Amino acid sequence: MLERIIEYTFKDKELLNQAITHSSYFNEKRDIRQSENEKLEYLGDAILNSVITILLYKKFKDKDEGFLSNARSCLVKRETLTEVAKAIDLPQHMFYGNGDQNVPEDSKVLSNMVEALIGAIYLDGGMRKVTRVIKNLFMPYFNLERLTEKNPKNLLQEYSQKRWSILPKYKFARKTKGGFTVIAYIGKDLKAKGMGKSKKEAEQQAARLLLQGLTETDGA
Repeated sequence: MLERIIEYTFKDKELLNQAITHSSYFNEKRDIRQSENEKLEYLGDAILNSVITILLYKKFKDKDEGFLSNARSCLVKRETLTEVAKAIDLPQHMFYGNGDQNVPEDSKVLSNMVEALIGAIYLDGGMRKVTRVIKNLFMPYFNLERLTEKNPKNLLQEYSQKRWSILPKYKFARKTKGGFTVIAYIGKDLKAKGMGKSKKEAEQQAARLLLQGLTETDGA
């Protein structure tokens, strides 16, 4: 049972149901609660960033703002949220529409569900309870090896400066219902498109994809 795994029991079970119900189910039922699920994601994202910031500040009092900022990015990024979702076996507890019977492996779906779950816990139990849950779920990832990992934008910048002595640039492409699209490019010909829930996340994905393409070409 999910509540036992996360060590939190909901007083309002409807909040839990909204958090773990995939949008395909709402689409199939034409249920207005889909917007409530998306609002839980929005709230959970804000709560997660705030709590992680506080936990990092308390745990690494000797570190500067640059380290703390990079560490927070490592902890709240989609890949880490996906790891958390799988660690608590979240895919097995989600509800789907008839067209989505397979357990999703898509990191966007799983990371969004983690944020929605956090938002639901906050509404149900308040800040103290959600902080305890977040601490339990994310503390396994509070290791220096992970937290000192440079973000894709920094890595791309270092690569571009070393190879061509120029900086990569980012161009905002468009905003969609699902988030933002950004293009990272070096010079005129090297480019990659990234998408994310925020411009920052979209920039990081674009940088990651562009760097991946460049390093694969170098290794070919």
